[in-house]
Amino acid sequence: MRLDELGREMTFEELAERYRGHDQWSWFLETRALVTAEVRPRLVEGSVITTENLETGDGPWALIIDGDLVTTGDIVFRTGDYATSALLVMGHLRARNLEYSGSARVVVDRDLTASGVIVGSWGVDGAVLGVSGTLTALAVLLDPHTPIWANAGGPRSVPEAYRTLIVGGRGWQEFTPDIDSDDLERHEQLFVPEVLERGILDRSKAMERAERGASPFLPEVEQALRAKKGLA
Repeated sequence: MRLDELGREMTFEELAERYRGHDQWSWFLETRALVTAEVRPRLVEGSVITTENLETGDGPWALIIDGDLVTTGDIVFRTGDYATSALLVMGHLRARNLEYSGSARVVVDRDLTASGVIVGSWGVDGAVLGVSGTLTALAVLLDPHTPIWANAGGPRSVPEAYRTLIVGGRGWQEFTPDIDSDDLERHEQLFVPEVLERGILDRSKAMERAERGASPFLPEVEQALRAKKGLA
């Protein structure tokens, strides 16, 4: 199912009448200034609840879901080149696996729960995932250049908002990785063989494994990391 085709087309001015006071409105509005193509925003009034996999097109797209976004399948947020896009979910987001890449920018106003993994890549092109509440997942798997943030209801990203293990780059203010994604020579010591390609973590294979509810980490590695982080 194409997410960016749901709801009804509106203008940014019409949306401003309803959402101007929202904390993320300025962030959403800047979408039209970051691309040369015309952006036609859409609004879904109410929740999206489905069992289907969800995805976005090449964009640019701008979508507000004024409710929850829930699926038992996977969600893939992507864009084409130079197509900065934005999704604002006013409620909770729940899915199996979630992937964001390219110039896809996604903010969830409440909590995000993934029964599988969250995968992020191509942050150099603007890809970002933000959660105003808590973020729960089997694992978060990022390339070194891709950010993520979770605020737990506060004004800035905090460690206690992440109820998951994070593989990502170092140096971000928004999170501290449990495993440095640049530490390639240790991947065979950290991840199960099924998610490796030539000894390096393959995030697509990790998503496939997560569809069965299986972790990408070696059991003893996951146990030690979760204990260190205070996760059950």
